[in-house]
Formats: sequence, structure tokens, C-alpha cells
Amino acid sequence: MAATAPPYDPTNVAAEELPRTRWWRRTARNRSIWLGGVLIAVLAIVALLAPVLAPYDPTKLAAGKRLSPPSWEHAFGTDEFGRDIFSRVIHGTQLTLYVGVVAVGIGLLAGAAIGIGAGYAGGWVQAVLMRGVDFLYTFPDILIALGLVAFLGPSLTNAMVAVGISVVPYYARVTYSVVLVERNKPYFEAATAIGAGWPRLVVRHLLPNIVPPLIVVATLGFSAAVLSAAALSFLGLGAQPPAPEWGKMLADGRNYIARAPWILVFPGLAIVVTVLGFNILGDGIRDVLDPRQRREVR
Repeated sequence: MAATAPPYDPTNVAAEELPRTRWWRRTARNRSIWLGGVLIAVLAIVALLAPVLAPYDPTKLAAGKRLSPPSWEHAFGTDEFGRDIFSRVIHGTQLTLYVGVVAVGIGLLAGAAIGIGAGYAGGWVQAVLMRGVDFLYTFPDILIALGLVAFLGPSLTNAMVAVGISVVPYYARVTYSVVLVERNKPYFEAATAIGAGWPRLVVRHLLPNIVPPLIVVATLGFSAAVLSAAALSFLGLGAQPPAPEWGKMLADGRNYIARAPWILVFPGLAIVVTVLGFNILGDGIRDVLDPRQRREVR
């Protein structure tokens, strides 16, 4: 009679720890990571080399004839002020990635701190922090961002801060749920019983288990941050003229959608590619880091 594999035990860290070679093999076989990684790598290269790749100054007026269609001279055409759209889309990549990194960084750090504090401390600390998170959860993210930008004033910096704060409840909830699970595991209870202090418990035991799911949600949250920032700029509450921000470019070109649709098409495609790239990459990372994906025959 063939031997059966032992039941999956999430508390058995030694049995579940994947060899480094196997982790890399799973990553290399994951098509989502490859496709999403290539898209994001291309965007990062474009952002870094924007001054070299852009043939014109993105803010220069009358770089070409007004509302010129795509041509050899202007690959994406020109806008209502004669500015080269290709150059503006290229430079807009810098702003978009910058906005995403800052917004996700704010939400991730603040949310993780709240989730760890509430999950580890418990008691009235947990009640106060999580009730505050629940209160913020009653409002849509974009509504929180709109309110903050209206209070702080319209600018790209304020838009990044507003988008970051608006997603804090999401990261706090994810972190809090992971901390609650880890606190009830035998290894954590054993560490507490032998007198390990809270710095060791948090840094040595909680953080390594919190990081993988946070990497996944941060990657997926990057695309949401890009969309929120673009929406604020579209409404005139984000990047201000003449900044080549994609959402602002969509807003500027909406009056010319019938006459010069290229003003909206190319910034819109840039947003689609960016969001798609991070979503695909996030799905791939989730497949690799998800413990359920590790249950394979050895």
C-alpha cells in the first residue's frame, strides 16, 4: 500500500520551508511574474531614461502644429497647445511611478503599524485602533482622498498623501488579520512563554510572516494608487499644469475627443498598461508566496 503524504501543518515551519532553489524554480515557471515583471521593468526604464527618450520638452508650447495627428515628427501627435504628446507620456511615466511608490509607501507603513499594534497589544488599544479603521472603511477610498485634497489643496504632493492615507485601512486590516493568526500558533505561544520581549516577538516572529502577504497587497495596491491619483488629476485636484501627468492629460483632451482623439488615447493606454502590469505581477507573486501553493509532492 502506497504511503500517503502527511497532512499539511502550517505550524511546522521546518517542514514547510521551501529550499531556495525550489522557490526560484516556482518563480521562474510563473508566467504572470515574467509578463508583469517585463511590463514594469519597461516602465521603470522609460521613467529613468525619460530625458533621453523624449524628443521634445514636455512643457514646451508650439513644439508642433496644434492638434496634429500622429506622424513621423510627432509619434503620438500634438495637443491643443502644440505640445508633443509622446514626450509628455514618456515624462508622465516618472510622475506615475513616483506617485504610486509614495502613496503605497504611506499606506503600507501606516497600515502595518496600526495592524501590528492592534493585533499584538489587544485590549483597549485593539478596540480603539480597529474601530477607527472600521470607521474609515465606511467611506470609499476615493471619497477620503477627495476630502483630504480639498482640505490640503490641489497639488501632486497632496494627492499622493491623500491617496496614501485613504488606503491605510486596507493595509491595517490585512496586517491585523495576519497578526491574529500568528499570535495563536504554538511557536508564538512558546516564545511568549519563555519570556521573549515584544521587540523580539514583533521583529523575529511577526514581521517575517507579515511581509509576504503585504508584498502581494502592495503590488496590487500600486495599480489602485495609480488610478486614484489619475482620477484626482482628472478632476483638477492632483497634478497642476503644465505637469505631464496622465490623468491631467485625459482631462485636458476631453473637449477634443471627436476632433483629436489621440490626445486621450495614448495617456489612457499608458494607464491601462501600468495598471495591467502591476495586477499581473501581483497575481504572480501571490501564487508563489501563497502557502497553499507550496503543498506539492516532494
